[in-house]
Amino acid sequence: MHQDSYENDQNVRHHRTRWTMAFYYPQDVSLDMGPTAILPATQYYNSSKQAYERKEQPLCGQAGTVTIVHYDLWHRAMPNASDRDRFMVKFLFTRMGEPQTPSWDHRDGTWQAAGIDPPAELCRRAWDWMRATDGTAVPTAVPLDELLQTLDAEAEAERLRAVYALAAHGEEAMPVLLNALRGEAAARLEANLANEHTNPSQLDAVFALSAVGRPAVPHMVELLEENDWWLRAAAADVLGDLGTTASDTVPHLTRALDDEAEWVRRNAIEALGNIGPAAAEAVPALSRRLQDSESWIRHNAALSLAKIGPAAAEAVPVLRKNIDDEDRYARANAAVALERIGA
Repeated sequence: MHQDSYENDQNVRHHRTRWTMAFYYPQDVSLDMGPTAILPATQYYNSSKQAYERKEQPLCGQAGTVTIVHYDLWHRAMPNASDRDRFMVKFLFTRMGEPQTPSWDHRDGTWQAAGIDPPAELCRRAWDWMRATDGTAVPTAVPLDELLQTLDAEAEAERLRAVYALAAHGEEAMPVLLNALRGEAAARLEANLANEHTNPSQLDAVFALSAVGRPAVPHMVELLEENDWWLRAAAADVLGDLGTTASDTVPHLTRALDDEAEWVRRNAIEALGNIGPAAAEAVPALSRRLQDSESWIRHNAALSLAKIGPAAAEAVPVLRKNIDDEDRYARANAAVALERIGA
């Protein structure tokens, strides 16, 4: 079992659904042909130990079957015991704008738990985000210091419960969460950098700060000025996960595009893209990052310009040059940006 990496990139595996995959079978696929199998409701777990507590579910189906899953869902190709080759086409999708309203036949705003869900408050927060509403977080009766201790629990599910319980306290929890971020960012830095396809801002405290919402914004702006680059990168990442909620931080994120640390630049670029058209003033700085020495920064800059859309028209000359970028993702994202800008 594994989680897919992102396209030549190291995204934080956020809980807000901005990436999905579709598995397409061009042929009938039976169990003996080694179908793709998933571990249901494991998209929020980075620990294989936690994910493996779920029962494997094979995805069999007739030709033309399409299964849409969260990008971070644990999955694998099962062994093929037949005498036929098994084929699958995988499509990757990313959201180009933040939710404005429910996009489905929405009748009940209450999250209906399925019984095998990850922590309930995590799911409810993700549900509310897709409904474009903050919902109402109810603080738990568990004291803050006790919740803080749970952040060190071995089981990832327990840590995530504590993360969202802390976030429900809002501004009151900010001193605790900021201290937790400082400690966790330093403690996990070496391991995160050593792990392939892992962003150094892959931190439990980041999830909590994002769940706090608007009250976390001024604190993240302050962290953008920290001496330690990993704290600056984490701050940019939180602001990016907040998306349009952090739209007034565009000037600060724009300055971060010239940070000497590549991870700060990368996370700030993604943040501006999530903010979308409201980040139009950052277009000149994002255009400069199209010439960054790191290919994954170039293709993220093109993607963010695509999300900004027509307001990024100033970037068209550089985007046209990037059509010939040596990196295929930078080329592809430049083409998408030009199309969305209308050039």
